[in-house]
Amino acid sequence: MTIAHQAVGGVSQTTGVLAGRLDLRLYPATASPWWAALTVEPWLPLGASGVGEAPPGSIAVTEAHAGFRFPTADVYVGRFQLPVETGRLTVPFTLAFYDAAGRRRGVDGVRADVYLSSGRLQVAAVQAGQQWTPLIGWRQQLVGWETTGYLLWQEDGPAAGVGASGLVGSTVVYGEAWSLPGEQGLRGSVGATGYLGDSLWTVELARASFPAAQTSGPQAPAVPLAAAQLAHAFPSGWTVVADAAAVLRDETPAAGPALGKQDRPHHLRVSVTYELLPGQAEVELSVRRQVRPPQPDVLGAAVGLRWFF
Repeated sequence: MTIAHQAVGGVSQTTGVLAGRLDLRLYPATASPWWAALTVEPWLPLGASGVGEAPPGSIAVTEAHAGFRFPTADVYVGRFQLPVETGRLTVPFTLAFYDAAGRRRGVDGVRADVYLSSGRLQVAAVQAGQQWTPLIGWRQQLVGWETTGYLLWQEDGPAAGVGASGLVGSTVVYGEAWSLPGEQGLRGSVGATGYLGDSLWTVELARASFPAAQTSGPQAPAVPLAAAQLAHAFPSGWTVVADAAAVLRDETPAAGPALGKQDRPHHLRVSVTYELLPGQAEVELSVRRQVRPPQPDVLGAAVGLRWFF
């Protein structure tokens, strides 16, 4: 349950939202060669005050598939998650987009993960819009590193991507690059994450869509971005997370002057979470600011209660 208040272009609105996630897994027997999975995520506004209409509620089925295990392969049929990205904070390219409620829907189709002595081969045919998209991928484990490569065919041509992540000392470094049909230049990101005392930090540079990890898809214009996140968990049950992302270079609209530094798209968010009952209940307070010219600035605050059962 979350109560959110935000001001958009001087117009304020308060909304209550009841959201949840229900995961069901069916394993007929310990040694059974098949299983089934279903994930349902409801999102229901309870009411709004202020100017403007309340957003509609919805129930999203983010996963619904049957899985079959063979001696050297796993096969999925239905709706499943198919991550192809390496970055943590930015999304140069993805097949599983976020919707307006922040849910990441899976893709519909057939997928096979083939386990070989030299690596893992992934073959899939998924529905993207009104067409079927074939995909082939490879994942290779190295000493302290993991590399991936993907090739898929979209309506306007083939897209290809490579990624890698691994340890350099005690720091995880990673990166990815994507070539998309109809675009000049590559999309991609490079980043690093590690611990500073008890704090977990992540920094990233990318050429990707803005906002960094929200609903923009691969067709949205790519811009140079910088993103960072800092999280600290206290022994007393408090956790603080601060994250930010900003466009690095001025974008000049078709009509009008170049944007100034204060007008560049960016977002800031700070959340504070307290664990009321370990592993069972927590409360979160968050504040955020988002600027995406020429759209109005967004200022928001929210308080939520999560219950796990």
